[in-house]
Amino acid sequence: MKKTLTLILCSFFLAVGTIGLQADNKKEAEVTFTVNVHCDNCKKKIENSLPHEKGVKDLKVSVKEQSVWVKFETAKTNKDLLRKAIEKLGFTATEKIEETKKATAETKTCDGNHTNCKKDCTKK
Repeated sequence: MKKTLTLILCSFFLAVGTIGLQADNKKEAEVTFTVNVHCDNCKKKIENSLPHEKGVKDLKVSVKEQSVWVKFETAKTNKDLLRKAIEKLGFTATEKIEETKKATAETKTCDGNHTNCKKDCTKK
């Protein structure tokens, strides 16, 4: 009975460990591209083609913002391959810099060496 219980527990922990390793291999990332999508036909062209690229988990195309957001598995693809896939469809694609990153860079406080100053300040 003890051997059976020990065997069951070992199998359980081995299975849980294996599932954990598989989850680590499926790390996901997101990227937003500025793309010259002008109409619903452009949108449909991207929506019908890009999901077939390896590693693409989700995407959103906005005609209004002229952007394509993609969620992908890093083990199967990367930003450059996704950009090339969009360009292969006949569009231009450049990675969009997050507005929050821009805002953070613009509002950095003085570090004392004045390398981050966006306006005149005096060293205290």
